[in-house]
Amino acid sequence: MKTKKENNFHISCQEIGWSSRIFILSVYFAFMISMVFYLLTLATTSPEPVNTAITSGTSMAMKKVESLGEHLKLMWSIFFFNSLAVITTSVGTGLLPYIQNISIAEIKLRAKNQKYSKCSVKLEKTFSIFSFLIKNNVQHLDKGIAILRAQNNYEQETSIWKRAKYNKENFRLLAYVVPYLIPITALVLNGTLLGIMLSFFVFNGVLSAYELTGLQGMLPGFLFSVLYFFAYILPHGIIELPVIITAASLGYRFARIYSHEIVENKLFLGDEAESIEKDILYMNRISSQYIRSSYLCTMLSIMLILLLIASYIETNVTPTVAQITAHILYYLLF
Repeated sequence: MKTKKENNFHISCQEIGWSSRIFILSVYFAFMISMVFYLLTLATTSPEPVNTAITSGTSMAMKKVESLGEHLKLMWSIFFFNSLAVITTSVGTGLLPYIQNISIAEIKLRAKNQKYSKCSVKLEKTFSIFSFLIKNNVQHLDKGIAILRAQNNYEQETSIWKRAKYNKENFRLLAYVVPYLIPITALVLNGTLLGIMLSFFVFNGVLSAYELTGLQGMLPGFLFSVLYFFAYILPHGIIELPVIITAASLGYRFARIYSHEIVENKLFLGDEAESIEKDILYMNRISSQYIRSSYLCTMLSIMLILLLIASYIETNVTPTVAQITAHILYYLLF
């Protein structure tokens, strides 16, 4: 029987929508930036170096897959890396907050060892400008951060924060933000890769058509490259991409629950190590409930099965579909 807490981890349209927006924005910005780069490169050099740059840039993303593919079948190589990404995005999100145990241990060490504390403070000052910019910008993206910063983050003179020369608000903000890092990173990386691939297809297709038939070939070249790209991605991507978005949605759902617990229960506001450790123990239980939930196990099993199907399609079906589509498009457009 599922507990109320476990049911809280179920994803909804809100989480799917959030993940989809980040993924689509990543594709868009990667595509636009890549196109600008290719155009600037074309303006300063000949088409041959541009083609080389595009090909080398795109092939880098497949290097690990191809390397493992030398020892395993390509299908299993693709399945391995896709599964690793999905497991990291969904399960890894629940594991990452455990670094708070390391953080409190480091703070206690700083409070006892002033030499170590001074070195840590100097290192932190190096990144202080980035910390300031992040704190003052991310709160516009999540109202929970603004609420967290508005809470009483006062530090007593005898507190562990003062002795360790560590900012209580920074600790709480880090604890709040950490669970979001993996799902956001996964979505941005996958979206960026797809955007770069799309720009590769579009730019190379338009450039090749221009070289063959002149200006009148640019529009057919654009249509050919876009449609061929979808033929190259959709057969397996129609399964693979929703799985990635679902994995990120699971991570995002956990991150929302985890971070809002910090704000709603006013955690990590204590001034002694014992109080902070008690709050960390409470948050660790939430992470454990998520990782051990039957819902996550069921969703992960479904996602891995779908990835196996997608890997088979990518290696055995997609190349044929893409080749047939290319012949049809070439006949219709040229």
